[in-house]
Amino acid sequence: MNLRVFSTAQAAADAAAAAFARAAREAVTARGAFHVALSGGSTPKLMYATLRDLPDIPWKAVHVYFGDERSVGPDSPDSNYGTAQRELLSYVPVPPSQIHRMEGERRPLEDAAAAYADLLPKRLDVNLLGMGDDGHTASLFPGTTALDAGGRAVTNWVPQQDTWRLTMTFPEINAARQRWLLVAGGKKAEALADVQAGRGDHPVGRIQDPVWFVDAAAAGETEN
Repeated sequence: MNLRVFSTAQAAADAAAAAFARAAREAVTARGAFHVALSGGSTPKLMYATLRDLPDIPWKAVHVYFGDERSVGPDSPDSNYGTAQRELLSYVPVPPSQIHRMEGERRPLEDAAAAYADLLPKRLDVNLLGMGDDGHTASLFPGTTALDAGGRAVTNWVPQQDTWRLTMTFPEINAARQRWLLVAGGKKAEALADVQAGRGDHPVGRIQDPVWFVDAAAAGETEN
């Protein structure tokens, strides 16, 4: 595993932000644009705060996507897009036409998934992901039908949350040039240890060759 362990959640987030800035510059130099998918959850907020203040990110050439979304509108406090908008996108000069949200409020939700699959780029440069305590990533939860879905974006019934979600599929996630996992907190330690040891069938274990940015607590490291 390409596991990078940092002393705190903030340090892990700072490292991921620095990697984001480098990847953006490299992609724009090589291909003229940087196509990145952002994740939900609380840990990315730390990274977003750092990104707001980093210099030399070519924001006008950045295209933003989302790995998953709840079945809510953009103004909902539960919206992954809404969190990214409040914590990052409202601070940086990404052209609004280059911010591509999943329409969680659209019905039927299958139409939102199909529309999103159509607007995704040929290949993402970076897919930024998180991991839940149960080993899920994006909205690919244990035991759900989307774990084996093809295509690029699908709906997924998540009984653990009693709700429908929109999510990228594993084929789409693994097609990105780079896949990063930003993980923090002691509650994630058991699932991460299982993935490291090849135990169980955690969805996150299906991500191919990811780079892990984790804090010491998630890595199971404790102070003596």
